[in-house]
Amino acid sequence: MKKPKILLSVIKSLLENNGHITSRELPKSKKVSSNQLYKAILILNKLGLIQIEGELNNNRFELHLVRDSQFLNLEQRVKVTFYEDRSKTKSFKFHTVALKNGVSYIEDNSYWSVDDKVKTKLKVYKPKREFGKIIVEKIELGVQKAYIKLTLNPPTRVGEKIIHGFKVIQSNYFTFTQKETIERYGDPEMMDGLSVIQPTLFSTLEIKFPEGYRFIDVKAERYDLVVIDGPQIPSPIPNHSLVIERNRIILKLVYPSFGYYFISWKAAQ
Repeated sequence: MKKPKILLSVIKSLLENNGHITSRELPKSKKVSSNQLYKAILILNKLGLIQIEGELNNNRFELHLVRDSQFLNLEQRVKVTFYEDRSKTKSFKFHTVALKNGVSYIEDNSYWSVDDKVKTKLKVYKPKREFGKIIVEKIELGVQKAYIKLTLNPPTRVGEKIIHGFKVIQSNYFTFTQKETIERYGDPEMMDGLSVIQPTLFSTLEIKFPEGYRFIDVKAERYDLVVIDGPQIPSPIPNHSLVIERNRIILKLVYPSFGYYFISWKAAQ
């Protein structure tokens, strides 16, 4: 992927120059056009990683590193699957790039996926990295929360790619009708989501239902804050698409801002 390489070359230049470079100090390459370079700068600006002073089109500008992030998610994929036996699985997969040297661990969290009323299991996918080993140091399951800590030995190099993720497995979770949903959760609406807590290029939330299940009133919403009683005031979602199929709903996010993203629906019956 050329675009992440360009993004990383700009970030490396900023890190090597105490978080500040001018247009003349940008990394140059015969394989990268000025248009590609400027597009990468605009993406970094959208992600909130840098601030641009001046105008790109007159080639007199400065870049400042404004967020001290350790990782950039090239892709974040969350898949929720409901089954005929009422069980549910929710998998989280991250394709990540290190933005710093010397980071010694990764923390993965999943809120709104664990329900203490049902039996829950947690599976950690075998993580992969370019340089060194990854050790699963800690796994915790709490009320509506899963937590995994991965130790990196040796610590990261800037630009290193890391793949990691986990799956939450729950029994007796799914409800097939609005009446069941109200009896169990006090509301006819069901929802599931993902959180964006570090700079991310692309995120996908896919929800898959049993073949015979039908749904209505699909919505996609973003929240700046989520508390234990549920999401609060929604805000618009820029740069997204919502795909609704017979037994699937897919929310696709491009350069998503930090926050919590949900798909909600109701059973057709």
